[in-house]
Amino acid sequence: MLESLLSIQKVKKGDKEELRNHRWLQYLYITKEKNVNLEQVHSLSEIDSHPVLSYIERALVILDNSTIVHTREKQILEEVLVWSDVAKCGSPSKRREWSRLGFQLGIHNIGSAQIYAEEKMKLSIQERDLEKEELIFTLIYTHGLIGQFIRGEVRYCQLEPLIVYIYKYNKVNSTEFFNLLYVLNQCIIEAVSPQIWSDVHQEVKDVIRSIIGGIREKELSLKERIKRLRNSAIKRGENFDQVYDQLFSSLKLKELFQIFFNKTDMWYVESALHDFAFEEFLKIFLLIYQKANPLTIKQISFEPFMKNIYYDYKGKKTVNLYKKRIIEAYLKEHTLEELIVGRQSINAHVELTIIPLNTVNENICVTFTYSKAGEKLIEFCQEAEKSPLYERAIILLYDFFGFRKDGFDRLQNETKYLTDMNNAENHKKLIADYAVGNIMLDIGSGGGVMLDILSEKHPHAEIIGMDISINVIEALEKRKRREKKSWLVKQADALQLKETFELNSIDTIIYSSILHEMYSYIPYNGKKFNREVIIHSLKSAFDVLKPGGRIIIRDGIMTEPKEELRQIEFKKSDGIEFFKRYVKDFKGRNIIYKQLEENTVRLLVNDAMEFLYTYTWGEEAYPHEVQEQFGYFTPSEYKEAIQNVIGNNGEILMFRHYLQEGYEEHLLPDVKVTDVEQKLVSLPDSTCFIVIEKRNGSHYKK
Repeated sequence: MLESLLSIQKVKKGDKEELRNHRWLQYLYITKEKNVNLEQVHSLSEIDSHPVLSYIERALVILDNSTIVHTREKQILEEVLVWSDVAKCGSPSKRREWSRLGFQLGIHNIGSAQIYAEEKMKLSIQERDLEKEELIFTLIYTHGLIGQFIRGEVRYCQLEPLIVYIYKYNKVNSTEFFNLLYVLNQCIIEAVSPQIWSDVHQEVKDVIRSIIGGIREKELSLKERIKRLRNSAIKRGENFDQVYDQLFSSLKLKELFQIFFNKTDMWYVESALHDFAFEEFLKIFLLIYQKANPLTIKQISFEPFMKNIYYDYKGKKTVNLYKKRIIEAYLKEHTLEELIVGRQSINAHVELTIIPLNTVNENICVTFTYSKAGEKLIEFCQEAEKSPLYERAIILLYDFFGFRKDGFDRLQNETKYLTDMNNAENHKKLIADYAVGNIMLDIGSGGGVMLDILSEKHPHAEIIGMDISINVIEALEKRKRREKKSWLVKQADALQLKETFELNSIDTIIYSSILHEMYSYIPYNGKKFNREVIIHSLKSAFDVLKPGGRIIIRDGIMTEPKEELRQIEFKKSDGIEFFKRYVKDFKGRNIIYKQLEENTVRLLVNDAMEFLYTYTWGEEAYPHEVQEQFGYFTPSEYKEAIQNVIGNNGEILMFRHYLQEGYEEHLLPDVKVTDVEQKLVSLPDSTCFIVIEKRNGSHYKK
């Protein structure tokens, strides 16, 4: 086993005396820094106390197991690896000392090489092997750059020191040097991710052959380099070629980026920016161009931004959507054309910030910063995620930063929203059975499962998914490209379909669990929970529906007679407290109840059912569920509302309502539901399935 591995294991077992024997080990172990690329991290809370040391240990294990290089080359690579990331670590006092000496701690390969060189100066000249040290220094200095070149982050010319070294020592055995570089890069990359190494090892070989062959002209084109920086976004469905060609049709934009990228190397770009749209990505670089001197800038690190944009949500590393939406809104204040000519508005609460890493601003870090009040409000929103304060906190956040959330963008609930919209697949298949015609519109498409089912059932039809939220539309667009789906998506307002579609043009319009969302979230004529929003939406749909076409609804329904009472007996001790909190926080209507016993309440049947929906979802979904009302019409009220919309121009082909299968069984362990005489009763129907058809010969008239 390598000596360095044995030393690391001793320290991890508590033998701190071993630190005295190795300065590199002191620096990697005695540190408060956790400088790690978050790209491969599952949870920030799971990052161990010495992540860089653990990474070096993994790299050394790979080296120890290698059979490609001989003992001498292994010793050289061992020395390279143990020093290669010391600039990421060190005690606070040691880091201050390094900074005073001018070491580039923010550019880790350069900083680590500088620290290695400084350590060697502590030896007498008789003790030193300068030729060997120069090789190790060169390998540390270029450490990781082959992988970064492949990713598009650094230019090929940064590998020049390796070419110079080979030229200087022209007796270097090319095969041995190839193996040296190959194994070093295997250790560096595979220690991050075996899958990444599997993906890039052939390209690593190609780059090494170019270095050994003395090839100096191998720079990527601007388009290819940016494409590599957008690799993660492309894998998630970004139509890079089309968007690039469209945006870079501006010669001035292309000229600015050509100059910028021709002379600049970057770090952590993909880790920090992969979740931003391509146009936002370009705007961020144009803002940097304005704030950093393009004549002097050489290195840009997005490491502070990467660390700032992530946090743990439910135990998993997640993009902080509060910050991301704020940045997105800030970027929307500027067009590309305005940024190209140097114009930008001043936002009192958020701005792109440049952090210089040296006195002449050749090397900089980039992040976004927020006002102190904004930071505190973001923290408040994060704390409020699991409480009834959540929705109010979001409203405060959006008001403070001067923009409104669109449609059903639920920030951290967005993923849950898309997942929920994809549930109940059997019911969606029933909807597809009743769909007719050649043009079908799914309103509130969520994650797109309804679109998939319609496409499978009706392969010759044009399937259109619609949502008011730009974030949902962007997610669907990416999925469409990624999975090569045939359906289309449009951003549009369900209350104003005539603005997007021709009259009498759609064969089937589907509302699958979306009308109650509109009822709950859209302020109609100044107030939410207004039944008129349902009627207006159905009128909007009927206007663009073809004669012979259908509107299909699957949604919540109330029961009748509405005056019936139910008693809920809670079997769990905390059930009554959950109920009282719900009554206080529910936004849909005022719920009146009477407490009969310590764990029993009496209330109207529809109020009881509305509560039980939330009780079923549990504590995790509570902040979201208290904002929504699932049932809004009884069957007779629904039929009357539909009839008022369609008049003699349509008919209700199907109107049925039911209790979702398994719902009662799911509640049995938690509650006992009875009538006022304490007799067990079945739960009322909670879901409706409605098919409306527009009569042939019926056309919209102004």
